[in-house]
Amino acid sequence: MFEALLFAILMYLYKCRNVKHIIIMMILVALLASVTVISVKAVSGMITETLRGSHLQLTYPIFYIMFIIMITSCAFQIKFLNEAMKLFDATEIVPINYVFFTASAVVAGILFYEEFYGISLVHVLMFGVGCLLAFTGVFLIARARPRIKMDSVFISMEQMPGQQESRIQLA
Repeated sequence: MFEALLFAILMYLYKCRNVKHIIIMMILVALLASVTVISVKAVSGMITETLRGSHLQLTYPIFYIMFIIMITSCAFQIKFLNEAMKLFDATEIVPINYVFFTASAVVAGILFYEEFYGISLVHVLMFGVGCLLAFTGVFLIARARPRIKMDSVFISMEQMPGQQESRIQLA
């Protein structure tokens, strides 16, 4: 419920108020990513159960609902990520997207599928430290790269390697 409310507020800011801030766009991508992760796990679990032969999951409407949610959330996640890539530099987008995507997927799994159920506090803390180290590493690597904003087309189709220039003469 919180995720849907946050998504609605951010969509309002993004679409109606025309707020094109990198954090807002990346949170939208991360929220969609968490829905994608939940639906992919649900669909794959149902397919696994069907293939094991224990119970035919494809006869239940929830399978098709989750499949549609999976495709839709993935498509919109890519749409928002592409829009962000057009507005901001990749050295800004990639680390923020990595951190937000990973955090949202982990939190979604913890809350929806109770993935940390029965795990000791030490293991949870070690997992958190591992995530923080990974996030720090990504930001340090991205920070060291120079920012390049390309205003022109990167690939020119005028002269391709191995292509001979041909000219047609009209008489």
